[in-house]
Amino acid sequence: MPPGLHGELTRAAEREGTSLNGYIITRLGEAIGRPVDRDGAVASASDGATRTLTWLLVANVVAVALAGLAALVIVLVALD
Repeated sequence: MPPGLHGELTRAAEREGTSLNGYIITRLGEAIGRPVDRDGAVASASDGATRTLTWLLVANVVAVALAGLAALVIVLVALD
């Protein structure tokens, strides 16, 4: 890396209160349209799929809980 560019990047990182590597990673992530989180992880294309899977798992847990509650109500009504 040219010394002048290194110096400019170092000063920019200092202004943002981050490390040079963190600053460069953030800028590169922005350049390709993928945001970078605070840990420096670039969001991958599968993040949307992960979010969808999480919601589906939550919906499944809710459905199973409701089915269990319905079964309990049926048993209690049958015992009366």
